[in-house]
Amino acid sequence: MDNQRHLFQEGRLRSVTANTRADAREFLAFAGQHHLEVSPVPYALDAADRALTDLAADRVTGAAVLRAP
Repeated sequence: MDNQRHLFQEGRLRSVTANTRADAREFLAFAGQHHLEVSPVPYALDAADRALTDLAADRVTGAAVLRAP
């Protein structure tokens, strides 16, 4: 990882969730038992707003994933 490029630029990424670690464990166990497959839909980090808009409008089939440049 390029620390200068990835760590020292000014910017903020915030995530808010109501899920707990127990919720995550339960979901992952369920996904494993039911052989769920998720298709990632990549978005550039600077397109996070668009990803959230697309999720809210039900335009994403799969999981919206932010990727670093």
